[in-house]
Amino acid sequence: MGGVQGEDGRALWRARWRASWRARGRALWRARWLMERVQLGELAGAAEALGAEREAIAVYRRLAGTAPDVYLPELAGCLVSLGVTLSELGRHGEALQAEREAVSVYRGLAAVSPERFLADLADTLINLGATLVALGRADEALRAEREAVTIYRRLAAAAPGVYRGDLAGVLVEVGTSLTGRGLPVEALPLVVEAVTLRRELAAACPERHQDGLAHAQSCLAAVLAALGSPATGDQADG
Repeated sequence: MGGVQGEDGRALWRARWRASWRARGRALWRARWLMERVQLGELAGAAEALGAEREAIAVYRRLAGTAPDVYLPELAGCLVSLGVTLSELGRHGEALQAEREAVSVYRGLAAVSPERFLADLADTLINLGATLVALGRADEALRAEREAVTIYRRLAAAAPGVYRGDLAGVLVEVGTSLTGRGLPVEALPLVVEAVTLRRELAAACPERHQDGLAHAQSCLAAVLAALGSPATGDQADG
Protein backbone atom coordinates (compact mmCIF):
# COMPACT_ATOMS: atom_id res chain seq x y z
CA MET A 1 0.00 0.00 0.00
CA GLY A 2 2.76 2.38 0.96
CA GLY A 3 4.53 1.55 -2.30
CA VAL A 4 1.46 2.45 -4.33
CA GLN A 5 1.06 5.72 -2.44
CA GLY A 6 4.75 6.41 -2.97
CA GLU A 7 4.42 5.83 -6.72
CA ASP A 8 1.29 7.98 -6.82
CA GLY A 9 3.10 10.72 -4.92
CA ARG A 10 6.03 10.63 -7.31
CA ALA A 11 3.69 10.70 -10.31
CA LEU A 12 1.86 13.68 -8.86
CA TRP A 13 5.15 15.47 -8.22
CA ARG A 14 6.27 14.79 -11.81
CA ALA A 15 2.95 16.08 -13.17
CA ARG A 16 3.21 19.24 -11.10
CA TRP A 17 6.83 19.71 -12.14
CA ARG A 18 5.92 19.37 -15.84
CA ALA A 19 3.03 21.81 -15.43
CA SER A 20 5.31 24.29 -13.67
CA TRP A 21 7.94 23.90 -16.38
CA ARG A 22 5.39 24.47 -19.13
CA ALA A 23 4.03 27.56 -17.35
CA ARG A 24 7.56 28.90 -16.96
CA GLY A 25 8.23 28.27 -20.64
CA ARG A 26 5.06 30.10 -21.68
CA ALA A 27 5.90 33.05 -19.43
CA LEU A 28 9.44 33.23 -20.83
CA TRP A 29 8.16 33.06 -24.41
CA ARG A 30 5.71 35.88 -23.73
CA ALA A 31 8.35 38.04 -22.03
CA ARG A 32 10.71 37.65 -24.97
CA TRP A 33 7.90 38.30 -27.45
CA LEU A 34 6.90 41.46 -25.62
CA MET A 35 10.46 42.80 -25.56
CA GLU A 36 10.94 41.97 -29.23
CA ARG A 37 7.84 44.03 -30.04
CA VAL A 38 9.20 46.91 -27.95
CA GLN A 39 12.58 46.80 -29.70
CA LEU A 40 11.01 46.60 -33.16
CA GLY A 41 8.72 49.55 -32.41
CA GLU A 42 5.57 47.51 -32.97
CA LEU A 43 3.68 48.91 -29.98
CA ALA A 44 1.48 52.00 -30.12
CA GLY A 45 3.66 54.51 -28.32
CA ALA A 46 5.61 54.71 -25.09
CA ALA A 47 2.62 54.04 -22.83
CA GLU A 48 1.97 50.62 -24.42
CA ALA A 49 5.69 49.83 -24.40
CA LEU A 50 5.76 50.64 -20.70
CA GLY A 51 3.13 48.00 -19.93
CA ALA A 52 4.97 45.40 -22.00
CA GLU A 53 8.30 46.14 -20.33
CA ARG A 54 6.85 45.93 -16.85
CA GLU A 55 5.17 42.61 -17.61
CA ALA A 56 8.44 41.22 -19.00
CA ILE A 57 10.40 42.50 -15.99
CA ALA A 58 8.02 40.72 -13.60
CA VAL A 59 8.64 37.46 -15.46
CA TYR A 60 12.42 37.86 -15.51
CA ARG A 61 12.50 38.73 -11.82
CA ARG A 62 10.81 35.41 -11.02
CA LEU A 63 13.05 33.45 -13.36
CA ALA A 64 16.22 35.18 -12.15
CA GLY A 65 15.32 34.13 -8.63
CA THR A 66 15.78 30.48 -9.64
CA ALA A 67 18.42 30.76 -12.39
CA PRO A 68 20.27 34.08 -12.05
CA ASP A 69 23.11 33.20 -14.43
CA VAL A 70 20.61 32.60 -17.21
CA TYR A 71 18.05 35.36 -16.67
CA LEU A 72 19.78 38.29 -14.95
CA PRO A 73 21.17 39.58 -18.29
CA GLU A 74 17.68 39.64 -19.78
CA LEU A 75 16.30 41.33 -16.66
CA ALA A 76 18.98 44.02 -16.92
CA GLY A 77 18.18 44.59 -20.60
CA CYS A 78 14.50 45.01 -19.78
CA LEU A 79 15.33 47.51 -17.04
CA VAL A 80 17.42 49.55 -19.47
CA SER A 81 14.55 49.57 -21.94
CA LEU A 82 12.14 50.59 -19.19
CA GLY A 83 14.39 53.49 -18.23
CA VAL A 84 14.45 54.75 -21.83
CA THR A 85 10.66 54.54 -22.09
CA LEU A 86 10.10 56.33 -18.80
CA SER A 87 12.51 59.06 -19.87
CA GLU A 88 10.57 59.47 -23.12
CA LEU A 89 7.45 59.96 -21.00
CA GLY A 90 9.22 62.58 -18.87
CA ARG A 91 9.12 60.33 -15.80
CA HIS A 92 12.78 60.75 -14.97
CA GLY A 93 12.52 59.83 -11.30
CA GLU A 94 11.12 56.40 -12.18
CA ALA A 95 13.64 56.06 -15.00
CA LEU A 96 16.41 56.68 -12.47
CA GLN A 97 15.24 53.78 -10.31
CA ALA A 98 15.16 51.39 -13.28
CA GLU A 99 18.56 52.48 -14.56
CA ARG A 100 20.21 52.27 -11.16
CA GLU A 101 18.93 48.73 -10.78
CA ALA A 102 20.19 47.89 -14.28
CA VAL A 103 23.62 49.32 -13.41
CA SER A 104 23.68 47.24 -10.24
CA VAL A 105 22.78 44.05 -12.14
CA TYR A 106 25.33 44.67 -14.90
CA ARG A 107 28.00 45.54 -12.33
CA GLY A 108 27.51 42.17 -10.69
CA LEU A 109 27.52 40.36 -14.04
CA ALA A 110 30.64 42.23 -15.20
CA ALA A 111 32.47 41.31 -12.01
CA VAL A 112 32.06 37.65 -12.97
CA SER A 113 32.28 37.95 -16.77
CA PRO A 114 33.82 41.29 -17.78
CA GLU A 115 34.31 40.34 -21.41
CA ARG A 116 30.55 39.82 -21.79
CA PHE A 117 29.09 42.61 -19.70
CA LEU A 118 31.47 45.56 -19.25
CA ALA A 119 30.24 47.26 -22.42
CA ASP A 120 26.63 46.83 -21.26
CA LEU A 121 27.56 48.36 -17.93
CA ALA A 122 29.18 51.35 -19.64
CA ASP A 123 26.22 51.93 -21.95
CA THR A 124 23.83 51.78 -19.01
CA LEU A 125 25.97 54.30 -17.12
CA ILE A 126 25.63 56.68 -20.09
CA ASN A 127 21.84 56.34 -19.90
CA LEU A 128 21.99 56.89 -16.16
CA GLY A 129 24.04 60.04 -16.69
CA ALA A 130 21.46 61.46 -19.10
CA THR A 131 18.67 60.83 -16.60
CA LEU A 132 20.66 62.44 -13.80
CA VAL A 133 21.20 65.50 -16.01
CA ALA A 134 17.45 65.69 -16.63
CA LEU A 135 16.94 65.65 -12.86
CA GLY A 136 19.47 68.45 -12.34
CA ARG A 137 22.03 66.20 -10.65
CA ALA A 138 25.00 67.18 -12.80
CA ASP A 139 27.76 66.04 -10.44
CA GLU A 140 26.35 62.53 -10.21
CA ALA A 141 25.87 62.49 -13.98
CA LEU A 142 29.52 63.40 -14.51
CA ARG A 143 30.66 60.54 -12.26
CA ALA A 144 28.56 58.05 -14.23
CA GLU A 145 29.85 59.37 -17.56
CA ARG A 146 33.48 59.28 -16.41
CA GLU A 147 33.09 55.68 -15.28
CA ALA A 148 31.62 54.77 -18.68
CA VAL A 149 34.58 56.39 -20.46
CA THR A 150 37.01 54.57 -18.16
CA ILE A 151 35.36 51.24 -18.95
CA TYR A 152 35.53 51.83 -22.70
CA ARG A 153 39.20 52.84 -22.39
CA ARG A 154 39.85 49.52 -20.68
CA LEU A 155 37.94 47.61 -23.36
CA ALA A 156 39.69 49.47 -26.19
CA ALA A 157 43.09 48.77 -24.64
CA ALA A 158 42.30 45.06 -24.45
CA ALA A 159 40.62 44.75 -27.86
CA PRO A 160 41.29 47.84 -29.99
CA GLY A 161 39.89 46.33 -33.15
CA VAL A 162 36.57 45.82 -31.44
CA TYR A 163 36.15 48.80 -29.12
CA ARG A 164 38.09 51.82 -30.43
CA GLY A 165 35.09 52.96 -32.44
CA ASP A 166 32.82 52.52 -29.44
CA LEU A 167 35.25 54.51 -27.28
CA ALA A 168 35.23 57.33 -29.83
CA GLY A 169 31.44 57.30 -29.88
CA VAL A 170 31.21 57.50 -26.10
CA LEU A 171 33.75 60.33 -25.98
CA VAL A 172 31.68 62.32 -28.46
CA GLU A 173 28.45 61.58 -26.60
CA VAL A 174 29.87 62.66 -23.24
CA GLY A 175 31.57 65.68 -24.80
CA THR A 176 28.32 66.79 -26.41
CA SER A 177 26.49 66.40 -23.10
CA LEU A 178 29.15 68.37 -21.20
CA THR A 179 29.08 71.16 -23.76
CA GLY A 180 25.31 71.36 -23.53
CA ARG A 181 25.64 71.69 -19.75
CA GLY A 182 28.02 74.61 -20.08
CA LEU A 183 31.21 72.59 -19.49
CA PRO A 184 33.13 72.89 -22.78
CA VAL A 185 36.49 72.97 -21.00
CA GLU A 186 35.83 69.45 -19.66
CA ALA A 187 34.46 68.38 -23.05
CA LEU A 188 37.41 69.53 -25.16
CA PRO A 189 40.03 66.84 -24.38
CA LEU A 190 37.42 64.10 -24.78
CA VAL A 191 36.29 65.31 -28.18
CA VAL A 192 39.85 65.94 -29.39
CA GLU A 193 40.65 62.34 -28.47
CA ALA A 194 37.52 61.16 -30.29
CA VAL A 195 38.54 62.99 -33.47
CA THR A 196 42.02 61.46 -33.27
CA LEU A 197 40.58 57.97 -32.88
CA ARG A 198 38.07 58.46 -35.68
CA ARG A 199 40.75 59.82 -38.02
CA GLU A 200 42.93 56.76 -37.40
CA LEU A 201 40.00 54.42 -37.91
CA ALA A 202 38.88 56.24 -41.07
CA ALA A 203 42.39 56.05 -42.51
CA ALA A 204 42.28 52.27 -42.16
CA CYS A 205 38.66 51.79 -43.23
CA PRO A 206 37.06 54.95 -44.62
CA GLU A 207 33.79 53.36 -45.69
CA ARG A 208 33.08 52.34 -42.10
CA HIS A 209 34.38 55.35 -40.18
CA GLN A 210 34.17 58.44 -42.39
CA ASP A 211 30.72 59.38 -41.09
CA GLY A 212 31.88 58.92 -37.50
CA LEU A 213 34.87 61.16 -38.20
CA ALA A 214 32.64 63.87 -39.65
CA HIS A 215 30.38 63.69 -36.61
CA ALA A 216 33.31 63.93 -34.19
CA GLN A 217 34.72 66.91 -36.09
CA SER A 218 31.31 68.62 -35.96
CA CYS A 219 31.19 68.06 -32.21
CA LEU A 220 34.71 69.49 -31.84
CA ALA A 221 33.69 72.59 -33.78
CA ALA A 222 30.73 73.06 -31.41
CA VAL A 223 32.99 72.71 -28.36
CA LEU A 224 35.46 75.23 -29.74
CA ALA A 225 32.64 77.63 -30.56
CA ALA A 226 31.39 77.33 -26.98
CA LEU A 227 34.90 78.23 -25.84
CA GLY A 228 34.88 81.26 -28.12
CA SER A 229 37.46 79.75 -30.45
CA PRO A 230 35.92 78.84 -33.83
CA ALA A 231 37.54 75.79 -35.38
CA THR A 232 40.05 76.11 -38.17
CA GLY A 233 40.46 73.26 -40.61
CA ASP A 234 43.44 71.91 -38.69
CA GLN A 235 41.57 72.02 -35.36
CA ALA A 236 38.58 70.19 -36.79
CA ASP A 237 40.98 67.51 -37.99
CA GLY A 238 42.11 67.02 -34.35
